[in-house]
Amino acid sequence: MQILAFAATRRAVLEDAGGVTTEGFPMTSCYVESFPAQLNLPIVLSVHAPTGDNFVMHRYLGVTSPAGDRVGFLELSWEWPDLPDMPVKYRVLAPVLPMFVDRPGIYSIGLYADAAGSRPEFSFPLPVLAAAAN
Repeated sequence: MQILAFAATRRAVLEDAGGVTTEGFPMTSCYVESFPAQLNLPIVLSVHAPTGDNFVMHRYLGVTSPAGDRVGFLELSWEWPDLPDMPVKYRVLAPVLPMFVDRPGIYSIGLYADAAGSRPEFSFPLPVLAAAAN
């Protein structure tokens, strides 16, 4: 499996005909009113693989705080059948990842092959900042 896109976004809608429509992709920073805060971030994951590979997929999203603590986790699973007469298959997912932020800083969103999440296959740094008071 190869990753075409992996990032947080402000909004993601899977289209019936395939693909995803997003707003704020990729999310380059996240502002919160106050700390601590519970966030629910849409994540766009677009992947492809050769026909014949990976019929049932399992991956895990994990969020690590600036202090190195796990502050979010989500299991992903999908069936990925081959398409007749196609040498490659694609999948786009837009799961919502819950995460807890207790301070400003760079949070790391990782895509992992195992639930323990020791080394991410891919990661996305997300700065989480305090919103300016008006």
